[in-house]
Amino acid sequence: MNRFPRTSINSRIRRIVIYIVLAAVIIVSAVAIFFLIKIRDGSKSTIVDEMEKTTSMIVKDKVAIAERDLESYADYIKEDVLYIESLYKNPEKFVPNYVDKPDTSLKDVYCMQRNLVDKSYRVENIKNELSLLANIETLWSNMMELEGKTITTIYAGTESGFLLSYDKYVSMADVDEDGEVYFNHLSRPWYKKAKAAKKVVFTDLSQDYFGRGLTLTCAAPFYNNGEFAGVVGMDILINDLQSEIIDINLGEGTYAFLVNEMGDIIASPFMDKSATKFENIGGLQSEYLQISSRILSYRSGIISSNDFYLAYEPINVANWVLCIRIPQTLILAPVRAIENIIRRMIIIFAIVFVLVAIFSLINVRLFTNKLTKPISDLKYDVEEISSGNLDYMARVEGNDEISDLANAFNDMTLSLKNYIKDLTSITAEKERIGAELNVATHIQSSMLPSIFPAFPNDKRFDIYATMDPAKEVGGDFYDFFMIDDKHIAVVVADVSGKGIPAALFMVIGKTLIKDHTGIKKDLSNVFYEVNNLLCESNSENLFITAFEAVINIETGHFTYVNAGHEMPFIYKRGKEWTAYPMKPGFVLAGMENMKFATGDFYLEPGDKIFQYTDGVTEATNINNELYGMDRLKAALDANSDKKVSELLPAIKADIDKFVGSAPQFDDITMLGFEFKVI
Repeated sequence: MNRFPRTSINSRIRRIVIYIVLAAVIIVSAVAIFFLIKIRDGSKSTIVDEMEKTTSMIVKDKVAIAERDLESYADYIKEDVLYIESLYKNPEKFVPNYVDKPDTSLKDVYCMQRNLVDKSYRVENIKNELSLLANIETLWSNMMELEGKTITTIYAGTESGFLLSYDKYVSMADVDEDGEVYFNHLSRPWYKKAKAAKKVVFTDLSQDYFGRGLTLTCAAPFYNNGEFAGVVGMDILINDLQSEIIDINLGEGTYAFLVNEMGDIIASPFMDKSATKFENIGGLQSEYLQISSRILSYRSGIISSNDFYLAYEPINVANWVLCIRIPQTLILAPVRAIENIIRRMIIIFAIVFVLVAIFSLINVRLFTNKLTKPISDLKYDVEEISSGNLDYMARVEGNDEISDLANAFNDMTLSLKNYIKDLTSITAEKERIGAELNVATHIQSSMLPSIFPAFPNDKRFDIYATMDPAKEVGGDFYDFFMIDDKHIAVVVADVSGKGIPAALFMVIGKTLIKDHTGIKKDLSNVFYEVNNLLCESNSENLFITAFEAVINIETGHFTYVNAGHEMPFIYKRGKEWTAYPMKPGFVLAGMENMKFATGDFYLEPGDKIFQYTDGVTEATNINNELYGMDRLKAALDANSDKKVSELLPAIKADIDKFVGSAPQFDDITMLGFEFKVI
């Protein structure tokens, strides 16, 4: 006997509907008021977002203007470089045009001038080269006619010791008794910077030697048949450029300023454009000292403080950063107005929700009476369907929630029938996916060097590697490749995670490491660049532990870099295997701009290297015991006389014996290298 008193379905539905209506009204009212409060509280951030978008667009537009102008000067310099290199390449096509020492009587007249570095350089030793390069006078003259208002001087300094310049002023700073003028351009920042960069560069601002204003130097190296020969440069007045990018009017207290690569404020509306020292601009100096490190990251961004917002954008051509400061007071007024509007809306919503609740309660009785009969009919139909009669359809009457429920049962019946019908297709699809995983496994294995001996004609060394994935596809990888005929690079790495995502990240990491490795490139720079590239496209937050070494196969010089990877084992001929101590460093793709330390040592003939991933030492048996470093060392010592192509299978066999029937949880990757040069 049921111990609960029987009540009619009408009464129960009525109570349920009343509860639901009251709960719905309360919940909707609470949610509406909550979101209105959130809108009120978020109005400030909304306005700030719009301000940030607008300011960012202004900064980007002004940076585009600056880069356009600076790139135009860079194009002039590139044209000079091409012309000078054509002079060196085809001297017979040009008539010698000798340039004499500076003449003070030619003041205010643009002309070609020459200077020597110091008294140890003689004109007779560079006369031919000087006369050849003097042919550039026509090109410089045309440039001055086009850009004479902004370009003050064009010049070219050579490694052979002379400086050609095109200017209307003559500097007589260091003159000997014969009237020869000396100027050591080899020590000037523009010369050294362009020579080191091997491309077009811009220097910091400086005051023009003849008092014509602040100038920026654009310079680029030129070469004589592939050998560095000198640097060509031009001095550019930046007054017009300052006006284009510094002038801004977004409201009271808003202004823009420029910062150079050293963190100095080099232009602002609070300074004389001809000044060379930059004072405290509008009280920003103390604030600027706190935020300069973020500005000099050379990425776009916006910084907020209690008093202002600061938008910044790099001018990459010149290593500058343009900043725009907007005071917070500009956004407070509209925020207060929005808060008043939202306060009134909350009151209106509260009244409306109360009226809706009262109206709903009045109509509950009518609704429940109308709902009762369709529910009873639906109960019978559902019992018929639940008995297994999937050809029976529930009756659909009216157009309300009950009819929707009847339709839902009908849809469920059809779905059950279709599910039974499609079960075979689903099984076939599962088999297809398994086949595609097999293809992915084959593709991944084909990307790793797998043909051994890898270099059958090279007797200076021996190399062998294996990779056993824990799943169909894995995250471990190894690689080795010749950089030139004397250097080979070897890589062993482990991507965090398993399966398809790790395999895809493995492909990216392997490709980037190989593409960035070169004989003249330091391994720390290789991992630095690869790390930053991996961080840019790491939506899955994966990371890579990696070890890379470059080995001189003639001298045995072994240079390495380690990013969070296991330390390798080294075998010195006639001795036992030992783990080589090295700092693991930070992983790749973990954090941008990380620096990586390198190390080196020398291999002797007969020495061997064994590198591996943590799947070796962390292999686990059924008792949850790890294989560990000690067992690995013992296995290496037991097989120390074997070639690397025999050593790795022996280690794998020892691991399998230890693991037994326990499943493999991690990829197992090993690489062996033997140095044989005598």
